Amino acid sequence: MMNTRQLKLLVGSVLVLATACAYAETPVEVKLIAPFEEDRGWCLDLRGGQNNGNPIGGLHGHTCYTYHGNGPTPDQAFVKENILEKNEFRLVHFEDQCMTLYEPLAGSFISLESCDGRKAQEFVLTESGHIKPLAIPEYCLTVGRAVIPGGGGSPLHIMRDVTFEACDGAYVDRQTWELRSEWTGPAETTAARPFASNPNAAPPGGGPGMGMGAGMGPQQ
Repeated sequence: MMNTRQLKLLVGSVLVLATACAYAETPVEVKLIAPFEEDRGWCLDLRGGQNNGNPIGGLHGHTCYTYHGNGPTPDQAFVKENILEKNEFRLVHFEDQCMTLYEPLAGSFISLESCDGRKAQEFVLTESGHIKPLAIPEYCLTVGRAVIPGGGGSPLHIMRDVTFEACDGAYVDRQTWELRSEWTGPAETTAARPFASNPNAAPPGGGPGMGMGAGMGPQQ
């Protein structure tokens, strides 16, 4: 028979395991299904560098980073369980920061604010892959048309704004999302990359580059 000490150890182990399961956090990227112009994929991203992003800048679309082979990076990692069970897009590596609808209008800035359960922080990932704010369910998270070159990466990272726009089948490639936790290889893109090289780099012989706004892709 089990003595009192063994029983206490067993109960303690069960409680530790139950607590660990209750607070399980699976980091995932929130990425577009369509890999248009980018075989690494497009991900919801915190503005700023991978390890020094600033939540005050909100969210935008960016080349996914899981191709590094180490899973979602700090600026792109969201808690899978919160998305699927709580309709909450909470960052893993930034304490208590959730995706927030800044205002219930088309084109609204998508901010990151302290998680507090307000309606502006409730978003449902539907079975069809749309991400909809419960405050304005006729709108879908949408990657913008204009392309901006990043500052590094090989090939060069590229960025686009993200907003909530009216759900429209004509924009399915920019409004349909999935969750990804690991790199499974590059996807075949639907269009050529807009930048063959970094337009911000200094030309041979020195001198300034073109600047971040130069070479912006055409509006579609």
